[in-house]
Amino acid sequence: MMSKHSAPTLPTTMKALELSSYDGLDALKLTEKPVPSPTLGQVLVRVEASAVNPSDLEFMHGRYGFRRPLPTTAGFEASGVVVAGNGAQAERLMGQRVACVVQSKGEGTWAEYVAVDAKVCLPLQPAVDFEQGAMLFINPFTAWGLVEQAQNGQHLALVQTGAAGAVGKMVQRLATSAGLPLINIVRRDEQVTSLRKGGAEHVLNSEAEDFDAQLKQLCGDLNATMALDAVGGELSGRLLAAMPEHSTVLVYGVLGGKSLTVSPYDLVFRDGHVSGFYLTTYRSNLSKAELQQRTDQIQQRMATDLHTEVSARAGLEDALQAIKHYQDHASNGKIIITPNKHSQAH
Repeated sequence: MMSKHSAPTLPTTMKALELSSYDGLDALKLTEKPVPSPTLGQVLVRVEASAVNPSDLEFMHGRYGFRRPLPTTAGFEASGVVVAGNGAQAERLMGQRVACVVQSKGEGTWAEYVAVDAKVCLPLQPAVDFEQGAMLFINPFTAWGLVEQAQNGQHLALVQTGAAGAVGKMVQRLATSAGLPLINIVRRDEQVTSLRKGGAEHVLNSEAEDFDAQLKQLCGDLNATMALDAVGGELSGRLLAAMPEHSTVLVYGVLGGKSLTVSPYDLVFRDGHVSGFYLTTYRSNLSKAELQQRTDQIQQRMATDLHTEVSARAGLEDALQAIKHYQDHASNGKIIITPNKHSQAH
């Protein structure tokens, strides 16, 4: 039975960005569809901000860890206000500002409203606005989990690829706070300049002729024995070859879009390791208390170490063009979709 707090004045239809096939942006269209009704244990969130992530782009191409039945509204994470609910847990969230995430089940967040499980809604602390709240689940938790794994493995220094991206910048700040030396790898000279201006000490361009020699020298000098790899492909093998014996490449992204290329020599004779990091698995392995603790810690640092730069904001009508720009310039900052841009923002 619906909670007594369900809002009777909700519209019956809404605008949403719907994916009709797993063919990327070409299959994404603005459409009108019914406002979802929350089932037992769910809340209805009026979406104030929704993020665009690399994982969204992979999902739209059918290259993510799951597929949803089509057609489906795209988008994984958002923030907004709970306007209706179904059940006791949902009722406790009524009227609250929350961050939420939708993955394998249900419809996505690039819409004016989204129905999500109450248990995956995180109330936002007063200091966290809707924009930063819309980016709470994926990037900050990924960066936090990666650095946590490095610390748990007692690694004394790290390497990371994709260092100019949002997760990369968070990893850099978290590593600095933890006193972990970090070698940052990017693909363009302007990214080298930008990261150094931002305080990064060690930055290498993987396109440079002497990149492998530079990387091997730095890894040896710093004793960097774990690489956080967002790219994959042949770069993973180069990372493993450059690090000392007994090192690990932890792959958490597929920006390169290709299979890993790793030398058996490094695996067999140098005791190298390659493993994967999947955010959903990391979060599911946390107890309720551990998840709450990390959520509180992350929200407290969203204005500093875990702050995300926003390069553009777009309503649903302009979102396709904005997402296309993000696809080509992801390291310039996040795109935020504002489905209810005339609503009062925090």
